[in-house]
Amino acid sequence: MNNFEGKTAVVTGGGGGIGESMCRLFAAQGMNVVVSDIDTTAAEKVAADLVANGTKSFAVTTDVSDRDSVKALADKAFGEMGNVNILCNNAGVVSFAPVHEQSEKDWDWVVGVDLHGVLYGVQAFLPRMLASGEDGHIVNTSSSAGLYAFPGIGPYVVSKYGVVALSETMYEELASTKISVSVLCPSGVQTQIMHSQRNRPDRFGGAEDPGLGQSAPDESISPAVVAGRVLEAIQNNYLYILTHTEIREGVENRFKAILDAFDRLEASGGTGT
Repeated sequence: MNNFEGKTAVVTGGGGGIGESMCRLFAAQGMNVVVSDIDTTAAEKVAADLVANGTKSFAVTTDVSDRDSVKALADKAFGEMGNVNILCNNAGVVSFAPVHEQSEKDWDWVVGVDLHGVLYGVQAFLPRMLASGEDGHIVNTSSSAGLYAFPGIGPYVVSKYGVVALSETMYEELASTKISVSVLCPSGVQTQIMHSQRNRPDRFGGAEDPGLGQSAPDESISPAVVAGRVLEAIQNNYLYILTHTEIREGVENRFKAILDAFDRLEASGGTGT
């Protein structure tokens, strides 16, 4: 997809971080932008800035862990803009504790936002995007934690692995259509995800003190850099979008362990027959 002028982008988690940078970059390409976030104030500020600079934009308060809320976002976006050409399922949260110490509400919240939120976005938008007959692209935000496991953030890892699997499946299924798919797997980025519990809904335990002692890694990069790589992926139909070469070793170690398991199977005479 290379023709952006006058087209429409919808970005969840658009009130800050990577989402905000994507909104601003899409606007700079001449697109209309729907800014979606659970934080109404943050979303409205971004949308107001875009409007002040000549972009057709508005904010929609969305809890992506709620299917009906995501459907309402789709209805509003298609109703006001006529069509949606780019969908970025970007909203994300994280909780910190070993797997056995994460509460049921921790799991429900993180999986609800990070995995179900992406799926709900696909379900609400993709059929209408296909029906339009126009070129389009969906970007699903995963993480480097969707490529190999990190300790202490189990629900996040499980969700992000799922987002990679969903995106890979969609990439194959949509190959003959006008809709393409990318999966964004960032590492350290200068965002507020480490403090995402500040927006935790009451049904998942409510907001907590965001001062968790967590901070982005030293090698963290600007969200604007990530947004630029997203735009490049959309233009070139790249499936995987990465941000840091440092994660290569972790990915290689994971796949080496899998290949070693095949070697052991072959050495034992196992053929699968």
